[in-house]
Amino acid sequence: MIYLALQTLIWIVLAVLFGIFIGWLVWKRTSKSQQSELARLRQTIINRDTKIESLTDNVAQCKSMLKVYKEEMEEACRPDFETLLPVSIPQANANEADDLKQISGVGPFLEGKMNAHNIYTFRQVFALKPDVIKELGEAFGSFSDRIIREDWIGQAKKLHAAKYGERL
Repeated sequence: MIYLALQTLIWIVLAVLFGIFIGWLVWKRTSKSQQSELARLRQTIINRDTKIESLTDNVAQCKSMLKVYKEEMEEACRPDFETLLPVSIPQANANEADDLKQISGVGPFLEGKMNAHNIYTFRQVFALKPDVIKELGEAFGSFSDRIIREDWIGQAKKLHAAKYGERL
């Protein structure tokens, strides 16, 4: 009986040692795969950080280029002339401005061009003479004949009379 108990105890000890050995092998293999996965994830993070740095540098470079382009555009759009209207056209300033867009054919762009030539009121528009109309037409580019064709002068007279109650 002792021999049977001793033999059973030896088999149990061997089974426990064999289980521990197999467990250690499985743990070691799992540990290596986890370490390789961890190393791969770390490399991915490093690659993404590098990409983020590169993109941040690109954004900073684009912002500086945009600033330069903006300054160049502002410089290019800045009028380098002082427009003087003939004495036949009444003087006005932006504080007295009428809504020139009420004239059929004048939109925000043309109103801005007229304002750049110090024309702000209906009275100034209907006081335009042919030589000034020609000069404005050239300044407006492709709109050179619109002032005459669309009768801005007649429209301006009517709008001025309606707004100020004056007959001209």
